[in-house]
Amino acid sequence: MRARKFFTLVAIIFFCVSCSSKTSESELLQQQETTSTTTTTIKSSTTEPTETVEEPVVEAIQEIEWSTCYAIYECGDLQVPLDYTDTNSGSISIAVVRLPATSDPYLGPLLMNPGGPGGSGVELVGDWAEIWEMVFSNFDVIGFDPRGVGSSTQVLCPNDPDSDESWLLEDGEDTTELFIEATEHVEECLEMSGELFYHVGTNNVARDMDSIRAAVGAEKINYLGYSYGTRIGAVYASLFPERVRAMVLDGPVSPEEHPSAFSPIQGLGFENAWNRFTTDCDTRVSCTLNEYGGTEEAFLDATELLKNGNIPTENDRELTESEFIWSIGAALYSPYSWPDLEDGIIEVLEKGTGLISQRLVDDYEGRREDGTYDNSSAVQFLVSCNDDPNRPPKEEITKEADVVADQLEHFGSLWRSDTGCYGMPPSLDPLHKEEADLSTPALVIALEGDPATPMDWARGLTDSIGQAVLITSNGEGHGAFLANSECVTDTVLDYLWYLDVPIDGWSCEEPN
Repeated sequence: MRARKFFTLVAIIFFCVSCSSKTSESELLQQQETTSTTTTTIKSSTTEPTETVEEPVVEAIQEIEWSTCYAIYECGDLQVPLDYTDTNSGSISIAVVRLPATSDPYLGPLLMNPGGPGGSGVELVGDWAEIWEMVFSNFDVIGFDPRGVGSSTQVLCPNDPDSDESWLLEDGEDTTELFIEATEHVEECLEMSGELFYHVGTNNVARDMDSIRAAVGAEKINYLGYSYGTRIGAVYASLFPERVRAMVLDGPVSPEEHPSAFSPIQGLGFENAWNRFTTDCDTRVSCTLNEYGGTEEAFLDATELLKNGNIPTENDRELTESEFIWSIGAALYSPYSWPDLEDGIIEVLEKGTGLISQRLVDDYEGRREDGTYDNSSAVQFLVSCNDDPNRPPKEEITKEADVVADQLEHFGSLWRSDTGCYGMPPSLDPLHKEEADLSTPALVIALEGDPATPMDWARGLTDSIGQAVLITSNGEGHGAFLANSECVTDTVLDYLWYLDVPIDGWSCEEPN
């Protein structure tokens, strides 16, 4: 569910520049809604929406002290409760960055999240000032690192993706060692992360967002969330519907998707994306893989080579079979990575080396130049399991993982080694699911060729919110707006600027 590095697609982002000329200040002013003063309430999370109860008001512990950063930005840290049900439990720090609005009329703060769990909103906003200045000059653009992430108070787990020999599992292989390792991993995560281990679930991230809203003195927020960021937005909308002016949820994640669900939908999404890549390559004269009998034959030859042993990359590292298969999945996140996917397979076959493939995995896993990794994998694991209300036994996990893997022709061996949340304690605050009474429906965006958040999840998220509309494109890749789609751009901007809500089911075709 990660939206990693999709903002390298600058060519598509600049498509929006010409759209901004149609916006006049008088038009925006006429469309801008009036807001009334309301009181923040934090609701407890339950697995049954009808049992939701109100809790005492908990807002920011202190105001944000802003200082200049990224040349034209303001950066600060906000102290929020570790546990919103127990304010005496201590506080944690949330890193925040803000690019102030430069145009009238002012449309309020626009909070952004790039996905993950584990993506840095501070980096998303901080690294792309030119884009936000052009597209969102009427908003205070705010990025934040969710609790546990990046420059906020972190959670940590052991992480060594180079030790990946057991990532692939064939049907019938013994899983005993996998579950022993899973239990040890959880114990080490708790030791390294402390009490925050229990409190990094999505519900608390949404509550932190409302603390940010309160700290900046806003009555309502706008929100743009990608991938896992759509889950954050949906929870915020259900907990604080009166606080939402506009909400764009791009690359939607269904609230029913948890590790314990053992759903094949995401795996089939990657299979679908692979099939779309192979169709493109096999029908394109310039695709070099055709010299090897076509895309499928080249893939099989490369995996067969790696079954016989690892191949060298750089700095005394090697590419394993599991890394190679995962590099395929990583490259399928965007059609702009398809050339790397093609070149990576060719490199394995022609040179017997795996630099391109390993770099695709390194980028996804957050490997730094010094060989260390960011903590995004730890965040993804702990958030996903804290959101999940179920803890099935290992026998059920093995059985269900096999059922999913059997449906995945190319990626099944990766899914078969899944141990879910085995070893994790019960969740203290499972994902909050409740329809949101929004004054302006949320806008959900999905792409037909999205591998990581397939179209089947889109309707699930839209229906769970209640007050939401779904728009789609026939595009490829993970994430649409300002990323892998041109044809949704005007519609999304009209929604954010004018609160112009398209009809549910609106769709478009990408230009050739």
